[in-house]
Amino acid sequence: MNSYLYHLINAWKSLNVLVIGDVMLDCYLNGYSDRLCQEAPVPVVAVTQRHDFPGGAGNTAANITSLGAKLLLLSVIGDDSEGDRLQQVLKQRGICTEHLLRSNQRMTLAKQRITVGSHLIARLDQGSTEPIAANLEELLIQKLVTLFPACDAVVVSDYRYGILTPRIIQTLTELQAKHSRVLVIDSKQLNVYQAVGATAVKPNYGETIQLLNLPKQLTDRTNQLAPYGERILNLSGAKIATVTLDTEGAIVFEKGQPPFCLQAQPVPQNQASGAGDTFVSALTLALAMNTLTPIAASLAAAATAIVVKQRETSVCNADELLQYAINSLSNPAQQGEKSSSTSFKSTNAYVAALNQL
Repeated sequence: MNSYLYHLINAWKSLNVLVIGDVMLDCYLNGYSDRLCQEAPVPVVAVTQRHDFPGGAGNTAANITSLGAKLLLLSVIGDDSEGDRLQQVLKQRGICTEHLLRSNQRMTLAKQRITVGSHLIARLDQGSTEPIAANLEELLIQKLVTLFPACDAVVVSDYRYGILTPRIIQTLTELQAKHSRVLVIDSKQLNVYQAVGATAVKPNYGETIQLLNLPKQLTDRTNQLAPYGERILNLSGAKIATVTLDTEGAIVFEKGQPPFCLQAQPVPQNQASGAGDTFVSALTLALAMNTLTPIAASLAAAATAIVVKQRETSVCNADELLQYAINSLSNPAQQGEKSSSTSFKSTNAYVAALNQL
């Protein structure tokens, strides 16, 4: 089993992956506060550190690169200081910015988080969120048509900030029909991708209940969603749907297969930034190697378990994932079971997949 995991993760180096979506700059301003502002009862934060990271589709790209694959990143950012910082942090992580279009028609998406110690005080968002202009859309389509056939896998990272326009989505549909690839979609509005022909989708709980028009629950969300697997797959047009549920882990649906669960390790909310991007990255690489879905999803969950232990926007690398996988995934007894109220086991699908190797 260890040999299988080693060869699988090591083989990711041979993959070419295209990421298209909303790239943003994640900035963390860390400092201390020992007084309140005179103008209003709010803390005065003396900033002592600034850390910049690729965010959004940029974080997905950073994770895929860190996990070993070759990466092409396609997006539009502004011709501004935030765009300069974003390009710099992307290059520092070995990400090629050749296909990152810069335009004075846009402001670079940026999210600044202000923290005092371990406490998140505020988040400041800026940047263009309206659909990209027609000239930028045309340039993006031209690049997409050229790059798509040359890739083994494609990730759509759609935060609905204007990059994935209807024309871009239609182009993806046409390209997928002509050059079928492992295509994984992470979008806040999955229904617009129903005709694309996705291999897998990764909605979170909020996106899933919006798709299904279901009420929000605070607990037992796994059992709430368990009966809706076929509907989720039909509405998203995907073969696989991995619904992430924060502290409840994830529930995985696949056409023709029973659903199964993955457990999560609870962490403070301010340490979970970008965890979904990590999950999508590892899932995509595993599926691109024709890995069985339970193993691919378990590796994605393992990669996520690594990054949520770290503060700020983080990535998982191949060596970390391999070691974690050997230590935990190779021993089903360590994975744990869901509570007895759940109508299916969390480890059975993984164990059965291992037995097929």
